[in-house]
Amino acid sequence: MKYALITGGSSGIGFAFSKQLAAKSYSLLLVGNREDDNREAVRQLSRDYPINARYLTMDLSIPEAAEQIFDFCKREQIEVEVLVNNAGMFFFDTVVNENYNRSKTMVQLHVTTPTLLCAMFGHEMKKQRKGYILNVSSFSAWMPYPGIAIYGAGKAYMKNFSRSLAYELKDFGVNVSAICPGAVDTDLYSLSLDNRKLFRKLGVMHSPDKIAEIGVKALFRGKVIVVPGILNKIIIGIVFLIPPIIINFIKRKAKLKPFMDI
Repeated sequence: MKYALITGGSSGIGFAFSKQLAAKSYSLLLVGNREDDNREAVRQLSRDYPINARYLTMDLSIPEAAEQIFDFCKREQIEVEVLVNNAGMFFFDTVVNENYNRSKTMVQLHVTTPTLLCAMFGHEMKKQRKGYILNVSSFSAWMPYPGIAIYGAGKAYMKNFSRSLAYELKDFGVNVSAICPGAVDTDLYSLSLDNRKLFRKLGVMHSPDKIAEIGVKALFRGKVIVVPGILNKIIIGIVFLIPPIIINFIKRKAKLKPFMDI
């Protein structure tokens, strides 16, 4: 039985990935830190698709997370053919805010755990000469900006890491992709429904289902770096032309205020 392992797979973009892969007849292992969300996601997926859905509730930001997940799959004889590193957190704040534990959590969650999951499960895929790894990066991987310094740097790492890993595993039948979405149509931005509809039409914002559809399609086609939306691709080209003086001006006008979501 072929499995897809999805971190953060019970909500948001992660749940959208779960549905996309269930539709491709993959059994699912959802890993995340919210027991109730995990249980409800598995219930819905088991009801809507003829697949086996399971979950593992754990904190992906602890140092031993990747090893514990890998060991769990070995014990349960779960052969992972698709790995989706999606779990994440977001906060808008300065680096020097004395909240060092939160910063450590983000680095562990966005960099260390997904890197080790890629190494461990990638090794198994290499032996099988088949597999798929999808890492969720971000549009911010191209945008060094105050307030998201750790977030953006971590996403840039995952983008570049995915490209290198794709080169390493290509000759062994393993596809590696990184999807770099811009704004996603969720409640995170506190926008009105009219504005959300407008931004979707303009291609600046995409629904979680659309992001997942684009990401899974690119993964199975072997595309390495994926940026959803033509406008987002254009903006990335412009970002490199913005001088630091403009960024500093925007920072001062924005009056940086902390915001966080996990």
